[in-house]
Amino acid sequence: MVISLGKVTRDGKPYQRRRETECLLENLDLLEPDQLVDMCLNPDEIVPFEVLIYYLRHKELALEKRHVEALFKSFYTRIETSLNQSIPDSRVDRARDIREEIVVRIMEKIASDRNTQQDKMYYWEVNFNHAFESFRKDILKQLGPTYKSDPLRNATALSQSAEEGLDVSPEVEAAAAEFFNPNQSKLDDPAFRLRLLAAINDLPDDEKRAVGLILQGIQIESKDPDVMTISKALKCRERTVRNRLSRAYSKLKDALQVEELL
Repeated sequence: MVISLGKVTRDGKPYQRRRETECLLENLDLLEPDQLVDMCLNPDEIVPFEVLIYYLRHKELALEKRHVEALFKSFYTRIETSLNQSIPDSRVDRARDIREEIVVRIMEKIASDRNTQQDKMYYWEVNFNHAFESFRKDILKQLGPTYKSDPLRNATALSQSAEEGLDVSPEVEAAAAEFFNPNQSKLDDPAFRLRLLAAINDLPDDEKRAVGLILQGIQIESKDPDVMTISKALKCRERTVRNRLSRAYSKLKDALQVEELL
C-alpha cells in the first residue's frame, strides 16, 4: 500500500500527490524490489522526481541497501544535470560550489526525513519542481552572487610592497612553510616565493578566498559559536570549504611543480 502524505493545508484539506504519480506508485508497489528499481531507472520511461523522493525518504518501505543506493545514484545524477543547466559556470560566480552545496543540503534533508520520519519533505512528493526551484533560489540568495559583503575586504593582503618589489606576506610564508614542509630551503628563494604568490592569485576566486582566510590562521570550523571561522565568513558548509582548499592545494602543487617534495 502506498504511504499517504498525512499532511493538511491551511484550509484543512489533505495534501495529495498528482494523480499520475499516485497511480505510478500504486503500480510500482505491486512489483518485486528488483523490478521496481529497474522501472525507476529505465531511461526510456523516466519516472517523475516525486517517485524517487518517495522511495528515498520513506525508510518504512524497507528496501534493501542496494536498492536504495541505486535509486539514490539515479536521483543524484538527475539533480546534477538539472543544476548544471540552471546554474552554469558561464553565468554564475562560484557555480560549482553552489551546485555542490544545494546537492548536499537536499541529501541531508532526505536523510533527516528517512532517519527521523519527521515528514518535512512531503511537499517534494506533491510538486517536486516547485519545491526544488524554491529551495534552489533560497540557496542562491545565501551563497550566490547576490550577497554583497566581501569576507576578505578587511583581510590582510597576501602580498606587501618592499623596496626590491612585490614580496609575499609573513602569513603566506608561514603557511607555505607548513604546506611545503620539509623543504624549507625553497622559501628562501625569492623567485619561489613570488611564484607561490602568483599561483595563489591565479586561483579561482572561491578557492583564493578560502586560502586567504586559512593563511591568516582562521579555523575552518569551530564548536565555539563565538569564534569566526571560514565556514561562517564564506557562508558555506565545512565540507565545501575543505573541497575548495583541496582543489586549491592541488592546483598550487601543479603550478609550483613540487609534487615530489610533498
